[in-house]
Parts: sequence; C-alpha cells; structure tokens
Amino acid sequence: MTGVLTQEKHREFDYSRNDFEKIVKIIYKVSGISLSDRKEDMVYSRLARRLRRVGKTCFEDYLNFVIENNDEQKAFVNALTTNLTHFFREEHHFDYLEEVLFPEIFAKHQKRIRFWSAGCSTGEEPYTLAMVWEHFRNRPGGFDFKILATDLDTNVIETGRQGIYGIDKLRPVAEEYLTWFSQSSECSVNQRQVADQLKQYIHFKQLNLMQDWPMNGPFQLIICRNVLIYFDRPTQEKLIKRYYDLLEPNGCLILGHSESLGGNKGLFENLGKTIFRKIG
Repeated sequence: MTGVLTQEKHREFDYSRNDFEKIVKIIYKVSGISLSDRKEDMVYSRLARRLRRVGKTCFEDYLNFVIENNDEQKAFVNALTTNLTHFFREEHHFDYLEEVLFPEIFAKHQKRIRFWSAGCSTGEEPYTLAMVWEHFRNRPGGFDFKILATDLDTNVIETGRQGIYGIDKLRPVAEEYLTWFSQSSECSVNQRQVADQLKQYIHFKQLNLMQDWPMNGPFQLIICRNVLIYFDRPTQEKLIKRYYDLLEPNGCLILGHSESLGGNKGLFENLGKTIFRKIG
C-alpha cells in the first residue's frame, strides 16, 4: 500500500494517507471529533475549498497553516462539521416536552426556566423549543425563561442569531407556528425572519464541548441530538456525565435517535425514544 489515498490522480491537490491521519489528529485535538476512514473523501472535498480560498497548493502546507493560524483553525473545524437540522426534527421529542415536562414545570411553580440546546446548528432546534414553550405557556404568568444555544461552528451560530430562513426550511412548521415568521426588511422574497419575541429568549454562543463550560446551571432540559455520534465512546460518556451534573433533579436529557447513554445508564431513567430523566 502506498502513502497516497485512492484516486489521488483525479484530485486537484495531493492528498496522502499521512495528510488524512494528520487531519484526524488535529480535529480530535481541537474539538474531540473522531473521524473514521470512511470520511476520507468527505474530508478532501470540504478542505479542498479551504486550500483554494487561502491559496495553498497541497495539504501538507495547508495543515501547517492550520496549526499556526487560529482563524484558519476555526475555518478548518467549520468545514469538517456537519449541520443537518430542521424545525421540529424528531417531533415526538417536542410532543413529550409539551405533554409531560412543561406541565411538570408549571405544577412546581418554577419561575426560573433554563434550557440548553447543545449542538444547535443553524438555530432551528432552539427556535422550535421557544415556539413550543410559548404555545404551551399561552396563559398569564411571568417567567425568567432562557434558552442557551451553543455550537462549535461559528458560521451556524451567526445564522441562528440572524434567524432568517428560506421558505423551504419552514415546510415542517405547522400553520399555528408560522405566525412567528415574517418577511422583514432583511429578508429576500423567499425568506422569513423569526420574531423578536422568540429571539429574546435565546442566547447563541460558540462553545467547544471539550473545553471548559462557563455556565453553572441548573437546567430543566438539555437537548443534545446527533452530536455524540461524532465523538469516541469515552468522550461520549464524559459529556453525558457533565450534562448530568448540570441538570436539576429529574431534569430531562434528550439525545439523537442513534445515540445512547453508554456506561451512564445508572444516572438516568430511560423513558424511550432517547428521552432520559435524571435520577437523584
């Protein structure tokens, strides 16, 4: 076996096995993301755009540049992270919140409400949370309600802050919720912007889950869907334990459909459909 990846002769840039292994090490060190060999072609196609953008002619030079330049390191991470999401994704999760968790919060007469969307991508998830909360809360009563929305990718965080989405993105949104979107002066003809009333609830912040977390909690809800799949098992279990520590007693943790608690099963009650409640 040579040191060059398959089909190199068809590629614009030299891309060796050593280059790929170096990329794997850098992204793991910086973000904790674990890339498998199946991602070789994806990695090339996404980073080739960066090489063109910064004027590098080979991956070796580009990766040395990533190591030396903090701004490019952020662009490198942004290029390799996947941000597939939509409004009301895995709708059964939001049904559970409206039918079970939110009524419990009301029954306890809690006024300070804190949710965390960890891995919020372009903002559809936290805005969905805010809409469902407002729909349920349609009654008198003051609440100190906030949603922390974090992601590693700085580009998607900015999209979330702007809250502007193409009409096609609103297809999963039921008619009763569409009133939260309008065509502001910042929108094109095929775009709509989230209402300021929802925006005021959400604090978008760039956060590397592998580094220190500035928030102290407690949270009634942490929703971290389709994020753990990018980490190795020890990192997944470490993150789940950290989520546990930030949840209030009986707080709710929601994961993606293909994710599990691993060795942390004793910390949570499994309610099915990747919905878990903190024990203790």
